[in-house]
Amino acid sequence: MTEWDEYKTLLHSLQEDILVTNTDGTIVKVSEATGKVYDVDVDDLMGRSVYDLEKEGLFTPLATPMVIESKERVTFVQTVADGKKLLVTGLPVFDEEGELFRVVSYSHDVTELMEIKSGMEEMTVEMERVRKELNRLKNQSEEKFIGKSDGMRKVLAIADQVAGVDANVLLLGESGVGKTQLANMIHDKSERREGPFIEVNCGAIPEALFEAELFGYEGGSFTGATKGGRKGFAEMASGGTLFLDEVGELSLQNQVKVLKLIQKKSFYPVGGRKELQSDFRLISATNRQLDKSVEQKQFREDLYFRLNVVPIIIPPLRERKEDITPLIHSFLDHFTSRYNRKRVLSREVLHDLNGLEWRGNVRELINLVERLIVTSHNSIIEPDDLPDGYRKNINSYSEVNNFEESLNRTLERVEKERLARAKQKFKTTTKMAEALGISQPSVVRKLKKHRIN
Repeated sequence: MTEWDEYKTLLHSLQEDILVTNTDGTIVKVSEATGKVYDVDVDDLMGRSVYDLEKEGLFTPLATPMVIESKERVTFVQTVADGKKLLVTGLPVFDEEGELFRVVSYSHDVTELMEIKSGMEEMTVEMERVRKELNRLKNQSEEKFIGKSDGMRKVLAIADQVAGVDANVLLLGESGVGKTQLANMIHDKSERREGPFIEVNCGAIPEALFEAELFGYEGGSFTGATKGGRKGFAEMASGGTLFLDEVGELSLQNQVKVLKLIQKKSFYPVGGRKELQSDFRLISATNRQLDKSVEQKQFREDLYFRLNVVPIIIPPLRERKEDITPLIHSFLDHFTSRYNRKRVLSREVLHDLNGLEWRGNVRELINLVERLIVTSHNSIIEPDDLPDGYRKNINSYSEVNNFEESLNRTLERVEKERLARAKQKFKTTTKMAEALGISQPSVVRKLKKHRIN
């Protein structure tokens, strides 16, 4: 037996996929197992160029150019003609002068492992969607819409009417008024209620990552990308609702991308060449005045008109005082049940809370009620149980012996409070004037002075 025959016999006896090329990519040695892996005759591989075989679709990518470039061991996933996935390792072989003259590669079939990995990634995405859905339902139970006031009744009537169609909705209002909860309500009353509700916080995603988060990406499309790629929010929202919260925070560059998505309902994942379609209903929200942002060239006019098909303005809590007490009772019921603590508010606390400005709106009210349930020791919550900041604010409204401000300022506060309460109780300025003991023109002038609508 010749020396080559001995080496050849040893090579084939390993029962492993082993392939050896020279530096120009020509196959010089190959094991019999390699033919089984690629489903070809081993003799047909000898003397062939791996570059030609890649063009013919036998396998891709190649070990040879990677090893030549790095001159060290490389490991990567290779796809073969029948769709199998191989974990390939390429090794450099140097001659006596230290020059690279051979590349040896071997592989293991990891198709099943890759499928498991892909399944796990899809499961992770689905679990994230379920987590957001659970949070949505949790928030929905905590932040019920109370519509006693005229302003909220109008909002809820418009929301009910628009829920049955797929028109774009733009929710406007200060932070904490409940824009996310209203978006949820519209989704739950729509024909898409069985589909996903995908919330995208445009203000929380770094500008450089926004496209990848919205459209998804192919594996290896950028540094740090998941190898198997990832679905974006736009694809996840198909069949349901895509909610773009804080849309006014988008950069001009990302506004263009959102505009194209809305126009075509299609997109390309980052690093991808196949255009994907997504059938979603769009709801947007912002606490900014977008019309002014358009005037200041900070927001695209064409995108603004695309979003602003049906605008719904949610009034701040201070402009719907009738809703404060019902909201408090609703949140009390929720948190006493959650924490298994029986708590009620004293009349003094309930009265004082109705007199606050609530600059944090409904969200601030929720946080305060939860805090009171958790920190109070007695079943009846008294003024002393309120946090210091709230006691200070309340005292400035209700105590006549408050010497921390001027008399004129105290009188203005009292006047504003009396006017606001009269406005709640009486429907006309004439009846307000009779109750307050002043003329009707004085009522009109004072309401305008204190900006009470």
